[in-house]
Amino acid sequence: MSHKVFAATPSESIPNGAAPNKIGLTVNPWAGKQLLKSDFEEMREFLDEAAAAGFGYAEIGGCGLGVVIGGKVQRARIDALRAALAGCPLQLTLHSSWHSSGRTGNLLDPASARAQSLGLLADLEIAGAIGAEVLVYHAGVLPNRYSDGEELTAGMATERTMLRDLAEEAGARGVMIAVENRAPTPAVLTRRSYGMRLDAVAEQVALIDHPAVSMCLDIGHAFLAASYLNFDFSAAIAQVAPAVGHIHLHDNFGRMARRPEAGPYELELLGEGDLHLPPGWGAIPLTEVFSTAFPRDPAIIVEMGHARHYAEALATTRALLAVRNGS
Repeated sequence: MSHKVFAATPSESIPNGAAPNKIGLTVNPWAGKQLLKSDFEEMREFLDEAAAAGFGYAEIGGCGLGVVIGGKVQRARIDALRAALAGCPLQLTLHSSWHSSGRTGNLLDPASARAQSLGLLADLEIAGAIGAEVLVYHAGVLPNRYSDGEELTAGMATERTMLRDLAEEAGARGVMIAVENRAPTPAVLTRRSYGMRLDAVAEQVALIDHPAVSMCLDIGHAFLAASYLNFDFSAAIAQVAPAVGHIHLHDNFGRMARRPEAGPYELELLGEGDLHLPPGWGAIPLTEVFSTAFPRDPAIIVEMGHARHYAEALATTRALLAVRNGS
């Protein structure tokens, strides 16, 4: 079954000696946007079509794979996933199935971090099994928004210890953990987090001080956070660029959602919130972003909705990189 979302995408081969293709896209089984939930065969078909269209990477969303059950890897499911992805023409990354909510995948909460780290260990096992080179982890949050500075400091210390321990396992599996900055969304604003500040995320990575840990720069999240916290967006990106080992690319208008209960249609209509639009559809100064040098040469994962517009998104991203490379 063809997904027909890549029909207008011009495929481009990479000449010998040229830079590898590091533009990718997300595959989110739980969203129902691209494929049937947990249907690994359809997912593989989608990945093959993406590779033929000119993408070089794909980021698999851990949620909805049905591989981690009860905090442990289900053997039959991971065997089926590994078989479906064998020989995949795209380089894979994995987005943690634990999204640092107040309950799961949240290493910032000293009371539960040890137990929650088991879920991330399961994600590392999946990443190693499918040959993923990156595991994305959302910067943690405290369960209570009224937690004081001492609690946040203690939580960040706990997160560093947990990630340093996990990094040993990640390095042994050939996986890099990338700590993602957060957007000012209700899930974050109703708790307490350092993750909206790019400099704080980069500092956390520096203090972990492990070669298997870097920063995942989410450009859309950063643009919203810059508006909310009133910091210089472009200057902040330039400051943290040396720490960035992975990039999520999507667009928005830098406007907070005024009504937390607003649905996706209303938010798009108003141009508010973390919209995950194709690059070029919003107001982010992407040319400025990609004029920045990222010394680690991170993969750029287009993390967008509107899957029918992957052709446009790939062309836009190629154009942004061409400007940076002077071609």
